[in-house]
Amino acid sequence: MTTTERPLITDVAEILANVQELTGFLATRVAEDEAARKLPRSSVAAVRRSGLTILRVPVKYGGPGGSLHDLFGAIIAVSREDSNVGQALRSHFGFIEGLLTRQSEIDRQRWFDEVLAGSLFGLAEAELGIHKPTELVTSLRPSATGGYVLSGRKYYSTGSLFADRIKVLATDPEGRLLNLVIPADREGVSLIDDFDAMGQRCTASGSTVFTDVHVESEEVLEYVDWTDSDRPLTYLGGFYQLYLAAVAAGIAKNVFDDAIDYVRHRARPAVHSIAESATTDPYILEAVGEIGALAFGAEAVVLRAAESLDVAASSAAGDEAVVTAAIDVAKAQLIAHRAAIEAGQKIFDTGGASATSDSLNLSRHWRNARTIANHNPLSYKARATGDFAVNRTVPPLSGYF
Repeated sequence: MTTTERPLITDVAEILANVQELTGFLATRVAEDEAARKLPRSSVAAVRRSGLTILRVPVKYGGPGGSLHDLFGAIIAVSREDSNVGQALRSHFGFIEGLLTRQSEIDRQRWFDEVLAGSLFGLAEAELGIHKPTELVTSLRPSATGGYVLSGRKYYSTGSLFADRIKVLATDPEGRLLNLVIPADREGVSLIDDFDAMGQRCTASGSTVFTDVHVESEEVLEYVDWTDSDRPLTYLGGFYQLYLAAVAAGIAKNVFDDAIDYVRHRARPAVHSIAESATTDPYILEAVGEIGALAFGAEAVVLRAAESLDVAASSAAGDEAVVTAAIDVAKAQLIAHRAAIEAGQKIFDTGGASATSDSLNLSRHWRNARTIANHNPLSYKARATGDFAVNRTVPPLSGYF
């Protein structure tokens, strides 16, 4: 990736305008490509060129300094056209937020320069068959020739097939969890497109295999014990969760767009309908109206929670603003995810059996929304918000709040 492929844009308004201009391009052949599991590489490249990938880099490091409200509005817009692209970028933006909240000034100086140079960051943390992070098999051990050697296998490596660099979670010989960042094309790194979920199938969320990969000492991030149960709550967990809700809101808006298009150009009223056409059938219009309301509500709650996160991001860890934001994000997730799932189901109320045609691939909306919602059980979100309302109980330090 070179800066000539993605010009450095440091004006927030210009970046957001570029994102809006992208929408027509991103929407091209999405239904067909999703059905064929064709990874949206050209769309990800277009997002890079828009400048969106550097939006959250602070002004003091040479970036635009966009707010979280700016970012989540842009992610909704991108996901409205292709939710796979929206989610695939989550690892990149999460890496930036991690630099802002957890890492040292040395790490920020080094890696923000990489972000501004156009690098896209993927993630390789989760492993199959384990119950908690401390059971990781992926290991980082000292090398006899200097630096380290990385070995292991990861799954759910969202976005890594599009990335230039990958942030990896591994254990050292003392059992500590360490984060490191390495080039995606380094010798010994294998990226495998084997993600088999029913939805969000083109997020490049498959396996990453590390076979005796060399790691330079400076590629290991400053140690942060994020398993410490005594550490204060930060906004980072809420960031990751609201990101998923923003993708869900984009899906709901996409359902609304497709419902309107389907009713205008394809749908027919039932034989016993009182209307001459689908565009005047009161029950079809009711279904479209309900989808529109669901999409409107999903977007509104995500952006409202983003305002809370912006306040939390400028507050100290553990402050009341951070706790408030965690609760607001949980509420937004409940509404946005459920709205997207319901909208994805309700689109079939706008037509008859023809609406279920594989050629339209309208089922992708429900599949995508359901898959996103399954990242963390919504029942736990409801329980946490209720516990806070009744008992003022702070959400758990699980990374899901």
